[in-house]
Amino acid sequence: MYKNITTNLMVASVDASVEFYQEVLGLEVVASVPAKDQTLQFAILAKESLSLMLQEQSNLSEEYPILTTEKIQPSITLYITIDNFEEFYANAKTKYPIYTEPHATFYGAKEFAITDPDGYVLTFTEYKED
Repeated sequence: MYKNITTNLMVASVDASVEFYQEVLGLEVVASVPAKDQTLQFAILAKESLSLMLQEQSNLSEEYPILTTEKIQPSITLYITIDNFEEFYANAKTKYPIYTEPHATFYGAKEFAITDPDGYVLTFTEYKED
């Protein structure tokens, strides 16, 4: 019955967030809606099995008034499984502040985290089979 689930993040600037997610994850814009001032108010990004929606704060609050807030307060994290953990981390630390340094988890993964322009935490993980 269900086919997928896609996260829709409330963001201050869809344009800035699109740039961030294109740079970090290599996502591409597959659909977007411009605002009257020609900035984006909504975008869908995708690459391979990844997809993410970004929606401007006031636009999202207008659509879903229950989400109205003065300041964006992230309450979710994005958990992203990657290959080549060490290479990815080495590249990421030259471009972004590291929120959580690389560490081993009790469930057999290596992880580190960064944050996006609105404070959402992106945790990158790699599982190694022994």
